[in-house]
Amino acid sequence: MKRIALVLTLALVAAALSGFAAAAQAGDPGTAHLPDLVTRPPSDVRIQRDKATGVKVLRFSNTVGNLGSGRLELRPVHNAITGTTDAYQRVYTHDAAGNWSLQTEFPVGTFQFHESHNHWHFDDFALYELRNVAADGSIGSTVLRSSGKVTFCIIDTVAIDLSLQHASPTRGYASCNQNDIQGLSVGWADTYTWNLPGQSIEISGLPSGDYWLVSTADPDGLISETNDANNSGAVKITIRGNRLK
Repeated sequence: MKRIALVLTLALVAAALSGFAAAAQAGDPGTAHLPDLVTRPPSDVRIQRDKATGVKVLRFSNTVGNLGSGRLELRPVHNAITGTTDAYQRVYTHDAAGNWSLQTEFPVGTFQFHESHNHWHFDDFALYELRNVAADGSIGSTVLRSSGKVTFCIIDTVAIDLSLQHASPTRGYASCNQNDIQGLSVGWADTYTWNLPGQSIEISGLPSGDYWLVSTADPDGLISETNDANNSGAVKITIRGNRLK
């Protein structure tokens, strides 16, 4: 299935439940302008059961935005020796006249071909977890179920805040082929909808009750950004058998 175009620091999750948190001011000319990845609380949450296997899964949509002072840009580099496609993060700056230039780039991970989506993904971009509810109602520390780390083709699909100083008025990243540069423009986000492969957590045998569904962007801290403390978004859900209350 192809992508649909245009479509943890947990203490800060509550501040993000209504959407994206405010971004920091842009950096001065000559300084590195880094992205700031912010995860929106999972949406379109639903329960499905595989008719063939009987496996019950929690499905949901996930959105990661960039509210930083610079773009997130990942360039593929094919390594003939290792047989991998390495990902290099490119960081830009600008002069006093507003002319942009590449300041530096460095390896941050790998790309791989995703057969179900039929294009190339950046590895380990998101982590989905189902956690317990703490006694005070906040997100608990116990991970009850997990998706494992999820790969993404990172592109601009929806504008979220074009009022930011360096926001792009148009999509800067829109393709997921092997040689394409992937990324998120300032003020844009990437949404993976609930019906895509990988947008689920297996919940067979999980008892009815209240849970926190938590999504974290860049869980290994591979990407350089201005703030790693706002990479998680969460929503509290109530499971009753084969449905959500």
